[in-house]
Amino acid sequence: MDVMETILPGGLPTRRGVERRVRFKQLTGHTELALIELDKNLSRPSYASSVLTLTLDSIGDQAVDRECVMSLCVADCQFLMLRLSAMLAGEQQWLKVTCSHCDAFFDVDFRRNELPVKEAGQGFPYTTLSLEAGEAELRVPTAADQCEVAKLHEHEAMWHMLRCSIQRIDHTLPALPLIRNLSGVDIAAIDQALDAVSPAVCNELLVVCPECDGEQSTRLDHYKLSGLDGNAIYDDIHTLAMYYHWSETAILDMTRARRYKYLELIDRSRAMHGQVA
Repeated sequence: MDVMETILPGGLPTRRGVERRVRFKQLTGHTELALIELDKNLSRPSYASSVLTLTLDSIGDQAVDRECVMSLCVADCQFLMLRLSAMLAGEQQWLKVTCSHCDAFFDVDFRRNELPVKEAGQGFPYTTLSLEAGEAELRVPTAADQCEVAKLHEHEAMWHMLRCSIQRIDHTLPALPLIRNLSGVDIAAIDQALDAVSPAVCNELLVVCPECDGEQSTRLDHYKLSGLDGNAIYDDIHTLAMYYHWSETAILDMTRARRYKYLELIDRSRAMHGQVA
């Protein structure tokens, strides 16, 4: 699958409302190389934002740039990374799990398109809430918020995320001291209100160890991109250049599906002539 359209569980806020229709770019060799060469030292949220900036074509009628991606909510970014992994590696994914009861290693699989996805609630990405501190206007955290939080220590990250989420208290932008003085009751209420309006993608699987029958959950990392191999694409370029005498640029201009089709023809020709790959 080279081009895919999908519907976001949340959506991009625009002047005309929330736009949920998304289209990916064709996956050419140039795109694959750009993904492979991304800085692996980036924080996970920054890496995901860079990946989506490279691979998304449009959201609604709007062309995608980094600012657009950074305006998406966290669950939308997770959902899109999951869909991109499906484009690159298929719907089935295998995980290696270490049993938390007996330390045995075992494999489990699931299908990406069967993971539960919760759509955004009414009013997304905004909601209001009455707090002890006053009437609060809240916004669901975005990719930009998550990228900023990734730079901070855990304790500071919580306060920063609260500051990003609270747009107004009694129609006034709250100062950080006011946010730090929020009661535990208010903070819990904010979390619940944001959860109610936010979309969500399942990020845990309940699994059973085949050795001890111990039941446990395992976390899913939707920001980890599957289906990319920095060595394989150069092998493909070498094989196609050797057989067809095409330039690297011409080969990278092809979609992945087209490149694989020519490689399949080469394998078939080798088999017919008794050649070893």
